[in-house]
Amino acid sequence: MERKFDFIGNRYIAYLISLTLILGSLFYGVFVKGPKFGIDFTGGVLVQVKVEDKNVNTETLRQLFKGRVDGVTVQNIETVDEFLIKAPVKGDPNGIVDTVTEVVKKTFDGKVEIRRVEMIGPTVGKELREKGIMALIYALIGILIYVAWRFEPIFAFGAILALVHDTLATTGIFMTVGREFSLPVIAALLTVIGYSINDTIVVYDRIRENMKVLLRSKPFEEIVNESINQTLSRTVITSMTTFFVVLCLYLFGGGVINDFAFVLLVGIIVGTYSSIFIASAIVVDWYKHVKKVK
Repeated sequence: MERKFDFIGNRYIAYLISLTLILGSLFYGVFVKGPKFGIDFTGGVLVQVKVEDKNVNTETLRQLFKGRVDGVTVQNIETVDEFLIKAPVKGDPNGIVDTVTEVVKKTFDGKVEIRRVEMIGPTVGKELREKGIMALIYALIGILIYVAWRFEPIFAFGAILALVHDTLATTGIFMTVGREFSLPVIAALLTVIGYSINDTIVVYDRIRENMKVLLRSKPFEEIVNESINQTLSRTVITSMTTFFVVLCLYLFGGGVINDFAFVLLVGIIVGTYSSIFIASAIVVDWYKHVKKVK
C-alpha cells in the first residue's frame, strides 16, 4: 500500500523552519563568526607544509613568523603534522613565499616537506570574487528562463525561490561552522543548484501530468501532494546514493576538496528538502490565492 504524507498541508511549518534556518545561520555566520574568505578572493599566499615533529602545533608555527611576516594565520589540516600557512600580500608575493619556506626549512631542517604553494594578487582576488557571484546569478537566470519556457512562469518562480533558499541555507551553515569561501566553494554551490533543480523538475513533471487528468476532479493542493508522494521514493533514493558518495569524498578526499564536499553534503540535504516542501508549495499558494484554484 502506498504511503501518503501530507507535505503540502504542512507547508507553513516548512516555511517557518526554512526562515528560521536561513536567518539564524546567516546572522550567526555574518555577525558572530564573521565571513571568512580564502586567498582566492582576498589575495595572498598559501604554503602547505608537513612537519615530522609531534611537538609542533599551530601556535609554534605562528610564533616563528612573528616580526618576519605580517598577518600570518596557521591552520592544522588532515593530520597532526600538516599545516596551511597563509599570509596577505603586502608587496612582492614571491618574497613572502620565500620568507615562509626559508623559515620553516631552517627551523625544521630535514623534517619539513613543502607540499603546496599558491599565490594570488589582491586585484585578481577581487575579480575572482565578482566572477564567482556573477556565475551564481547567471545560473539562476538561466534556470528561470528554462523552467518558465518548459512549464509556467509561476513554476519558474517557485523553482528559483527554492534554489535561492538552498543557496542561502547552505551558505549560512557553511559560515556558521567557520569555513572559508573559495573558488571550489562557489563551484560546489553551482553544483548544488544543478542538483536541486533536477529534483524539482521531476516533481514538476509529475504535477503537470496529473493536472491534465485530475484538475477537474480533485483540488489542486491534493494533486500536488499526490505528485510529491509519487516521486518521493525516487527523490530519496537518488539523494541517499549521492549523499554517501559525497560523504566518502568528505572523509577520504583530503583537505583540498574538503570544503567542496562539505557544501555538497549540506546542499544535498537542503536541496532534497526544498524540492519536497518549498518549490511545489509556492506553486500551490500562488494557484490558491491568485488563480483562486482550490
